[in-house]
Amino acid sequence: MPYLGTTERKLAVLARIPLAAHAPPGGWGVGSGPRQGIRSHEENEMTYRKRMAAVGAAVGLLVGTAACSMNTQTGGSSGVLRVDNGADPTHLAPQQNTGSQVAMALCEPLTGLNPSTGAVEMRAATSVDSPDAQHYTIKIREGRKFHNGEDVTAHSFADAWNATAYGPNGWLGNTTFSPVAGYDEMNTTGTPAVKELSGVKVVDDHTLQVTLKTPNADFPMVLSTLGTCPMPKSGLADPKAYDNAPVGNGPYKFVKWDHNQQVVVERWEDYPGQKPDAKQIVFKVYQSPDTAYRDVQAGQLDVLRNLPTNLIKDARQSLGDKRTTEVEQQTLIVQMLVPQYVEELRDPRLRQALSMVIDREGLANALLQGGAAPAYSMLSNVANGYRDKSCAACVRDVAKAKELAAQAGGFRKPVVLWYSVGASTQYLEQVAQAVANSVRQDLGVEVQLKPVRGPELQSAYQSNALTGPVINLWGLAYPSADQFLSMFRQGGDGNEYTRYDNPAANELMRQALSAQDKATAARLWGQAEDALLADMPSVPLFFPKAFVAHSECVKVGNVYGDVQYYRSALTCQGK
Repeated sequence: MPYLGTTERKLAVLARIPLAAHAPPGGWGVGSGPRQGIRSHEENEMTYRKRMAAVGAAVGLLVGTAACSMNTQTGGSSGVLRVDNGADPTHLAPQQNTGSQVAMALCEPLTGLNPSTGAVEMRAATSVDSPDAQHYTIKIREGRKFHNGEDVTAHSFADAWNATAYGPNGWLGNTTFSPVAGYDEMNTTGTPAVKELSGVKVVDDHTLQVTLKTPNADFPMVLSTLGTCPMPKSGLADPKAYDNAPVGNGPYKFVKWDHNQQVVVERWEDYPGQKPDAKQIVFKVYQSPDTAYRDVQAGQLDVLRNLPTNLIKDARQSLGDKRTTEVEQQTLIVQMLVPQYVEELRDPRLRQALSMVIDREGLANALLQGGAAPAYSMLSNVANGYRDKSCAACVRDVAKAKELAAQAGGFRKPVVLWYSVGASTQYLEQVAQAVANSVRQDLGVEVQLKPVRGPELQSAYQSNALTGPVINLWGLAYPSADQFLSMFRQGGDGNEYTRYDNPAANELMRQALSAQDKATAARLWGQAEDALLADMPSVPLFFPKAFVAHSECVKVGNVYGDVQYYRSALTCQGK
């Protein structure tokens, strides 16, 4: 079995991200985990996925919920939290479903993110230190246990990482370890000669040493993702059984999986970390976000993370502000990518002209009904280095656009605009039509729409077969500028979408990743963004907004833009 590429990893992320664009097996729409890795979205339509990453609904994720009456019929008041899981999960093991809300409740990774600031916090680890952002020493807490009583040790992590990184296993979390030394040797064509990461060493039961291929100051955030979860010996011995009934080390333990109905977990009273509120969480399976929304209104569901844009207005009116929560942090971006190999659009002035005729305010506020924020930057507000309106060519200016197009000699051929079609990406078609209309009307350029299914689009990415720009939904696994910009450097996550390469920008990104000082890194990321915007391999369009609908008994668990069910607080009696 071939190893999973960056696309699958990003999909995983999307799966956890609340977006209507790609409804995956975990959400209506889509969503992803501790922000795990996310990526594109077109790719498997969710296979999740990755949920997310786009559109229409994509951009609007959410919201609403039924009132919480103080009786046992209301989940929050009885200590039982009933949440929307979207479609039936494809996997339960964290290493094989890196965007899973269920896995988030079952696993305690080495690190986590501060809910308010996004800063790294220690969880299963007591410290993650490095003198140079390339060589890391990780100290693991003593006394931690799996739900079956087995000790959680350095071997529990190292053995799980080796199994996940081994290409032939085909686990979704595979590329989590792509920065680690020895990863490439475990992901070769054919059967790899090695089965262990050379960059991971067990020093003793509570100490790991990790060597990366190149410096990466974001690695402590990588350790917060589900692909890095530990595995007990029984899980390594029988991965299939583990996938169907995971034994974790987190605040909740697995109870049962009724396929196509629900997954149930219950609070693990021996968990030494912060005790969660809900005694039990029921992840209910829904094939449609509309059905889940009706259950919220009827008091049969306590939390719905992802709601299509067409339901946002109704949710606000019928549920009210007390039961509708908007997530302020932006973890997704919808952009128009321009492949470097499309010769007729190689001139940056033509790309800038396309960008400057797009009405971003109209897309966000009218077409998407306020379910998005216009994008005037390649980075969102959660990324270190974010600067408001850093993209001058993202401001609508038709006169300037015509001038730039003329200077470049005009558009020699019709613009072929690709986008993904499917039940979970309907809004992308609306976005593509709006962009096409602006280009036709303001530049007088013919635009040919190219709707394709997810697998066909993914094939076109991999084979350099795109004949024009593509509307793309992208989500991040953790709040880092690299999660947005790495796709614009050779070898970066998602670079197969454009094949863009800029040596000067590459060097700035390398320096930014190596910088352990936040201010220095922010400055370098800003310079790298400026270098990229000069060529404009990406035309930022908008940042989808996320809304959550919930009962009055629930205070939504939001970890810096990532809604995590198990962190939700119950404000009624019966905890």
